[in-house]
Amino acid sequence: MKNSFSELNFTKNVFLILGLLGSIIVGIGEYLLHFSPLGPEGEIAMLLNVPIERAQVGHFFAVFGVPFYFCGYYGMFKLFKKTSLVYSKLLLTFGITSFTVGGFWITSRYFAAVVLQKTQNTDLYDYFLLQYDQNYQVLVWALRVFVLLLSLFYVLCIIKSKTIPKWAAIFNPIIILAITLSTLAWAKPIGIHVAPIAMNTAHFLIFSKLLMLSNRQA
Repeated sequence: MKNSFSELNFTKNVFLILGLLGSIIVGIGEYLLHFSPLGPEGEIAMLLNVPIERAQVGHFFAVFGVPFYFCGYYGMFKLFKKTSLVYSKLLLTFGITSFTVGGFWITSRYFAAVVLQKTQNTDLYDYFLLQYDQNYQVLVWALRVFVLLLSLFYVLCIIKSKTIPKWAAIFNPIIILAITLSTLAWAKPIGIHVAPIAMNTAHFLIFSKLLMLSNRQA
């Protein structure tokens, strides 16, 4: 009987479940940090109305959950490595890079909310807004570029896979992310809830889908 932690068999599904858990924990954090009943007013402007006490709780949820995303992408690597080693390594690389950058960004949100709210209507507000926009908000665009790249290798991994159906490639992270954000235009009552946590929503669906399909792999 296995009685040592080092002897435990961490299968791909275990890592995918950890990734799924990460999408839930970070999603809760981002929801607490970003949600407004009126909907997002802009990626920085949304911080002006978030209750500080609620944002503080969300900050710790988000920071705690980010490392689980690394586990999830390692699960993807384990899932695809037999049929597409190079693509799966690149998928893992861009996955880790994406959520490292995303992790840096998410740690800034609570403090930015505090600073911007406390300096609003003062001479310092424009200065702090500019500094945040140039040094932290820019990370979101880097994150989206990396997610676009990892989505490419995600698609290539599925195309090469002998067990995951090819239709699954259509529902890749960047496509689901775009659809989730677009709900603000065509389903705003839903969009105001899912758009502030769009990246987590996309990955919750991705990890869930892979968990359901991965048992077909020998």
